[in-house]
Amino acid sequence: MKINLRATTIASMLHFLRSLKSGQATKEQLVEIFNHPDYDFEFRRYFSMGQSATKEEITDYFFNLTTITPDKIPALRPSRPTELQDRHMYWLMAIENLDKLEGFHSRLNSLISPEMLAEATELVKRGLPDDFQIGTIDIIFTIGIGGSVGYVYDGAFHLDFLALTKMNIGELVSILAHESHHVATMEYADSYQKDFSPEEWFIHFFTGEGLAVKFCNNGSGIFTKPIYTNRPPNEGLDKFTMEYLNGKFDEALATFNATLTAIHNGEMTKDDVWKHLMEYWFNFHTTEQQPDEPPKLQHSLAYSFGNDFYGIIYDTYGKEVLFDCVRHPLKAVEYFNKIGR
Repeated sequence: MKINLRATTIASMLHFLRSLKSGQATKEQLVEIFNHPDYDFEFRRYFSMGQSATKEEITDYFFNLTTITPDKIPALRPSRPTELQDRHMYWLMAIENLDKLEGFHSRLNSLISPEMLAEATELVKRGLPDDFQIGTIDIIFTIGIGGSVGYVYDGAFHLDFLALTKMNIGELVSILAHESHHVATMEYADSYQKDFSPEEWFIHFFTGEGLAVKFCNNGSGIFTKPIYTNRPPNEGLDKFTMEYLNGKFDEALATFNATLTAIHNGEMTKDDVWKHLMEYWFNFHTTEQQPDEPPKLQHSLAYSFGNDFYGIIYDTYGKEVLFDCVRHPLKAVEYFNKIGR
């Protein structure tokens, strides 16, 4: 297994934005940037969900970033028609803060090395079955064209450079490992999850963030303890968020069990379960916040609960039992309940 980091378009796009700010930009500059394989990856991903504007219309939008009016901003994909409008202010802010972004880019480049990527690779391998083999995992950094901060598509992971500027890139190893782990486990899951029942599908949902936190971020929860003594606990994760979420464990466990019962009794469809996952397990607001307030949390309960639920199985029974539970989710509940409090 190998992690391959692709980030060569960032310098080109920052140069284009500087040219745009000074009135020296050309459409040819932008066309060349958007023809790069990394931006081709982005366009393919967004257009795979339905295409609203053409690539040429999107290119025109970016070429006219500083002068276009909101009503002229095109829709990138049908499911989120205001996506580019919502992100527009961040592009304008980037143009006004180019010195800062270029400095961050220089620091990012100074951290990237074969040794750092090898270190991240070892964290990912620790969190995979010993008999599972995967080749190269591409992580693609661009100044993203759309509103998705990070996503897995076509066997690779994309992370938006502007989102990366808000992270602690001193912990870049754990960040890269966490996202690479998602790519690997999604490929692994393709071999066993197609016949899952709704209950199994719900339980398995928590493996994604849970195992990535456990193995790649040295997860520390209510029950599960950090694996690595030479790395800080919850490395690469927001301290306030994880303390808050760990404090919600009892509530989360009660909700988890109640949801399992409802699914078993036929009271929830798969669509109901998905809605519940998005509204509760992937909610980034604290309890006291209103839905229209900016969320205080950097992660969600899927991170902390998944880390504790699957992490304590690993701590108690080891990797072989853990991945048997991953492949057979009802066993995960059985083993977790055996451990008790």
